[in-house]
Amino acid sequence: MFYMRLLLPFMFFTIFYLVYKRYMERKRLNQLVNLLKEVESGNYSKRGVIPLNDEYSEIYYLINKIIRRNQNDIIEINRLNQGNKRILTSLSHDIKTPIASLLGYLEAIDKKLVDEDEREEYFKIALNKAYKLNEYTNELFQLLQLESGEYILRNQSCNICEETRRSFIAWVPILEKHNIKYKVNIPEGSIITTLDVQAYERILDNLIKNAIIHSRCEEISIDLIEKENMIQVKISDDGIGIPRNSKDMIIDRLYKVDTSRKTKGSGLGLAIVKELADKCNISLKYDSEEGKGSSFILGVKKAL
Repeated sequence: MFYMRLLLPFMFFTIFYLVYKRYMERKRLNQLVNLLKEVESGNYSKRGVIPLNDEYSEIYYLINKIIRRNQNDIIEINRLNQGNKRILTSLSHDIKTPIASLLGYLEAIDKKLVDEDEREEYFKIALNKAYKLNEYTNELFQLLQLESGEYILRNQSCNICEETRRSFIAWVPILEKHNIKYKVNIPEGSIITTLDVQAYERILDNLIKNAIIHSRCEEISIDLIEKENMIQVKISDDGIGIPRNSKDMIIDRLYKVDTSRKTKGSGLGLAIVKELADKCNISLKYDSEEGKGSSFILGVKKAL
């Protein structure tokens, strides 16, 4: 009898503990089911909350991780969808309009609506429009290729001083044609790195072209500075600069600071620069002050 008296409280406590534990398990499972139902309905703002030492904590942690990843994926998808909508809008102007204009000139030539002198002028205009249209479509397809992950890197060991100098020299006749002064500060020696030379050249070309077309600058400079484990390539201009409200958007595809379309350009150049830089593991920074000019700084790792 004495032992029964001792055993009864223990049995009561044990039964109470098991019932309570079962209740808590049911409660946590219901919370988990409700969380998964929210996710299934498309609500990724919910998170499961549970003490760290709970036996279900690892499950909740993994589910929260999956929710967070899917939420980030949806944000990125929405961003790309918005970009695709801008592409479709831009296509209607930057491709459809030039094609209509091109056809107009060619039809005038074909139907002999112009005399011999005008015929030659119309042909040159049509040819120039065809070249620009080809350039735009090439840029558009390259950007789509980069964003889809289809671009294949062709890394090789190279002297970045020589590659930078060679790329800039190709622009000298165009700079002189536009009466733009230039300064070049590239070491004469050899600095070896590993990169996709073609991609690096395209990055430089787009940055220089962007300065020529959009900055209204009088001078462009390029500096290559060797640091401990990094090579810094800086392209600067003394042009109109970038308005403060546009700084965070200038590398978005199809974004144009001048939305009136008075300036030439597809709005794809800097977006391609960003995608290529990310692909090649090249850091990209930029700074600009309205009325004083802009600087784009590339960071390339030295070869090990």
